[in-house]
Amino acid sequence: MVEGSCLCGSIKYKVELIPGKVFNCHCQYCRKAHGADYVTLALARADTLTISDESSYLKEHINDIGGYRAFCSNCGTRLMNYAPDKNLYFSVTLSTIDTPLDLKPAAHVNTESKARWCMPYEGIPDYPNIPEGLV
Repeated sequence: MVEGSCLCGSIKYKVELIPGKVFNCHCQYCRKAHGADYVTLALARADTLTISDESSYLKEHINDIGGYRAFCSNCGTRLMNYAPDKNLYFSVTLSTIDTPLDLKPAAHVNTESKARWCMPYEGIPDYPNIPEGLV
């Protein structure tokens, strides 16, 4: 189990990560939602998730393709992404994890829509979509 939180500390969570399932997503939704070239995500087991949110700041946004993005409505931190059935897809934003970790992304994914100025760093595979077995 790892622990994570939003920038203001109002939302805290615990979840079990899935080993080896860390990647940099370059899709247009992640880029816009984070205001960055890409976001590093870690897949997790949704059935292990516990959230502490006493102020009810956790909010959801549903994107055009039906995916949920959960964020803190107080500080704006993007915390997690998931499918309507969280058992099919559930990820946390790696930068929100507070537990010290030694993780390396396994791949750059969705590079077909990456920012033109972004040159993904070498040393890990680069895929135009999400390859079979990564998710």
